[in-house]
Formats: sequence, C-alpha cells, structure tokens
Amino acid sequence: MTGEVAAVAAASAAVGLVAGPFLQRVIDASPPDPDDDPPPVPRTGPWLRRTRLLGVVLAVLNAGVALRLGVDAAVPAFLVLIGCLVTVSVIDLDLFLIPNRVIYPSLAALAVLLCAAAVVEGDATRLRTAALGGLGAWAALLVVHLINPAGMGFGDVRLAAVIGAALGWLGYPEVVAGLFAGFVAASVIGIALLLVRRRGRKDAVPFGPFLAAGALFVVLGGDRLLGL
Repeated sequence: MTGEVAAVAAASAAVGLVAGPFLQRVIDASPPDPDDDPPPVPRTGPWLRRTRLLGVVLAVLNAGVALRLGVDAAVPAFLVLIGCLVTVSVIDLDLFLIPNRVIYPSLAALAVLLCAAAVVEGDATRLRTAALGGLGAWAALLVVHLINPAGMGFGDVRLAAVIGAALGWLGYPEVVAGLFAGFVAASVIGIALLLVRRRGRKDAVPFGPFLAAGALFVVLGGDRLLGL
C-alpha cells in the first residue's frame, strides 16, 4: 500500500466519522411505525451511542472502499454509496421502508460525482457502463417487483438503481455479482430464520439490507475473490 492510497483511506475514514451524526439524524427523522407506542424514556443516550457506532461503521467501510479503489477520482461517489447503503439498511430493518428522500439525493449526488470522475480521468466508457448498470439493475428488480410486489417493494427497485450505477462504474460483471450476492444473502438468512422459527413463510423480511450487503461485498473486493 502506497502512501497516497493510505492518505486517501485515512481521509475517507475521517469523512465517515464526520458523516455519522448527520446520517443518524436522517435515520431518526424517518417516519415511525404507526403501530409503535411512543418511547417511554428520552432517546438522548441511545442516540449518542448509535451515532458513535454509525460513524465507526462508516469510517471502516469508507477506508475499505478507498483501499479497493486506490487513488481514483470516483472515491467520493463511492463514499456517497456507502452512506446511502448504511442509512437505508438501518431504516429498512426498523421500518420496512426505503425513503425517497435518501434514495433520490444519493442517486443525484452519485451521478454528479461519477460525471466529474469521468471528466477527470478522461474515460467516458466507465460513465456509460455506470448509466447502463443503474438502468439494468433497476429494470431487473422492477420485473421482480411486478411479479411479486409483496416480496419486493418499489423502494428496493430504486435502491437497485443506485447500486447498479455505482457497480457499473467498476464493470458489468460487478453489477451482476452485487445483485446475485444480495439475493443469495437474502435466501440464506431467510432459510435460517425459518429454521429457528424467528419468521414464518408469510412474514415479511426487509430486502434492502441484503441488496446493500451484496453491493458492499463487491465494492470491498469480494468480486475479486470470484475472479471477476
């Protein structure tokens, strides 16, 4: 690892630590479950603990992405991806909801930053694969949503567009690998929950975190383990 890559990784980790409190506010501002009672105690203490943890998680993931990409103009775009994935995963696990107010700004920021990276690197090909990757991932999950809307919400379809665009910057095989890894993770965890009787066959399981896990698997270098 060169000094330049180490510096990018350290800076990316610092961005994660700083972004943690902001993203926690976004999570806390998400609509509550109407079936939940108001919390019986103030949330200040738990909020502070979750904020620190979220910043640490973001710092570790950001550093991992920087180490994977190295000195690359697309690093800022992938830091946006990491923030989006972590935020929607926490919200989806809690509320079975992927809010548009997270997806749309993330997609817009990702598009701008990838365009800037393409200009800096003078490589329009990667920008084209990013656009087609986002469109292809969106279309693929849209088909699943139309076939089984109860099992695949439209928030998952929108999230797939964000993931596909980012992974498309790396290449088409990475898009396929990321989505496939997400479905595999969902299947394995779903079967495990059935076996331990934590979920029934008809119980809903949020899919967003599994899509995020599949994307992170690829972004952090798992695709290289598969020889992609």
